[in-house]
Amino acid sequence: MTRELLYRKLAEKWIRAISTGVHPVGTLLPSEQELMKIEGVSRHTVRAALKILEQYGLIKRTPHVGTTVINRGALLSFNRQLSTLSDLDRLAERNPRKLLDIREAVLERPLSDELHRPAGDVCIRFSMIRTGAGDGAPPIAWTTEYVRRDWIELIRAAKDYPHLLMIELIERLYKKRCTEVRQVIEARALPEEGARHLNAATGSPALRIVRNYVDESGEILLSTVSYHPGDRYAFNLNARVPDRKRSERLDETLFDRLRNGS
Repeated sequence: MTRELLYRKLAEKWIRAISTGVHPVGTLLPSEQELMKIEGVSRHTVRAALKILEQYGLIKRTPHVGTTVINRGALLSFNRQLSTLSDLDRLAERNPRKLLDIREAVLERPLSDELHRPAGDVCIRFSMIRTGAGDGAPPIAWTTEYVRRDWIELIRAAKDYPHLLMIELIERLYKKRCTEVRQVIEARALPEEGARHLNAATGSPALRIVRNYVDESGEILLSTVSYHPGDRYAFNLNARVPDRKRSERLDETLFDRLRNGS
């Protein structure tokens, strides 16, 4: 593994540890010497990885004091808001993306209408699959993601950090904050391009999920279209039922007659 890939991998690992509370805000990270020993890497690699965390605003390095965690990252609250819909963060962690293709794309109808973007809008289009959980397992989803054409730094970041969600990369690179995810789920036949990448039959049943990630001003930061083969996805939603009083409009004698079979 090259030195560059190693320090980026370490940075990703430490970002995840901070975001999940392994290293709480206000605490000190281990010293550079301790990190070198823990990770089995050089001082140069440790410093390069810490520099990425510093650029993301997660840590503050103070001479003769150490490295203090000052921020868990904006995505943590975003994940809590999404938890009632689906655990996207866990999906990214367990099923990292594998990029297939990156290109400029002109949005045409009906896709532009579904993504609530202008027809003719030029975006960067990422095509990817989410890998299966085990060796030899088939991919669980084929996804196309659309972002602003001038956000070219995402191309490198998406390649270097396959375990991080694209919206997290956007938040950290461009200081944006996602406040809402608008999601549409529907049954669709699997298109030919998706079927080819998913090792499935064209036209077979699939679940199609369209998501728009929006900031507080209403700007769409990211649009995604995912296809999940019908036998590789389960959607769970638990709803709590509040206490309800019987409506006075109901005729209780009717229910008595039904219970008595009359």
